[in-house]
Amino acid sequence: MAVFRSFRFWLAAAVGVLLIALFLLATDPSEIGDAFEDANYWYVAPAVAVLFVSFWLRCYRWSILMRPVAAISARRLFPYSIIGYMANNLLPFRAGELIRAYVLGERERVSTMGALGAIAVERLFDGCVLVLMLLTAGAVAGLDDSRLQAIAIASAALFAVALVAFYWLTLREERAHRLAGYVLGRFPAAASDRLRPHVDAVIGALRSVHDWRSFVLVAFFSLLGWAVEAGAYAIVGLAFDIDISFAHYVLLLAAANLAIIIPTFFGGAGPFEWAAKLVLVNAGIAGGLAGAYAIVAHAVVVAPATVVGLILVWAFGIPIARLGRLRAVPVEERTPVAP
Repeated sequence: MAVFRSFRFWLAAAVGVLLIALFLLATDPSEIGDAFEDANYWYVAPAVAVLFVSFWLRCYRWSILMRPVAAISARRLFPYSIIGYMANNLLPFRAGELIRAYVLGERERVSTMGALGAIAVERLFDGCVLVLMLLTAGAVAGLDDSRLQAIAIASAALFAVALVAFYWLTLREERAHRLAGYVLGRFPAAASDRLRPHVDAVIGALRSVHDWRSFVLVAFFSLLGWAVEAGAYAIVGLAFDIDISFAHYVLLLAAANLAIIIPTFFGGAGPFEWAAKLVLVNAGIAGGLAGAYAIVAHAVVVAPATVVGLILVWAFGIPIARLGRLRAVPVEERTPVAP
């Protein structure tokens, strides 16, 4: 596959392997093994069920953001969302966002670029909500570790800048169209004409949260979706008989998911485990137990969505090899996926 010849792929792989190695070097393998043996894995099934509830809540949010592009229910969006999670887990640099927009666009005959605009707003709200949860949970559970503080400062600065830039660019529709017109003017006339409808769809999706009702709903379901996912992390904690507050799980959720902004592969393997273990150790949990928990919690988040996503890709008749090539193919040149 072309993806394996990509410099970005091997860079992401190197970063992931380095962080996994650091995680393992800082943990006694025998202690991890003992924690694995003592765990009660009956809790995994309810944790996965709660996780999929959080996925559905985000699909409802996605349906709200898609309204300027097309009226699509959360139920219809759900399989495309899972395919996106699957691709994010298997490909570097969050390629799943492009892939779910592409598959949705081709199968539902809606604007792929409009879907990408809605997804961009999703990611912005996710980042802002996770920063808010990190700071709030940190105020309750403690944010004394300098490394957790570094995650908080870096992520807060990143998403504050992104939020200001987003609202400056999109708050006034005429400003957004003027900027788009300037960019399109750099292209040949024929290309500009082809791209114009796609750009208009992106602007419509980006401006979806400027209506106060949509903003409130998107913010609410962003918070609710991540809070429910924190519940899945807490259920995994029961499997290891870890006695910490729910605020610690919210802090763990926020720190681990903000840490995987670092470009890696396999669903953020490496930074996720490092951040999750860091939170637990600072909560007084032994390193081996914290390491075992981090590995299982990440497996619960990654494995079921990956398996279900692969099944959906097979059921839809989409060649896996094509998904790996989508990132490099211009929108107007892509071959439609068979419905």
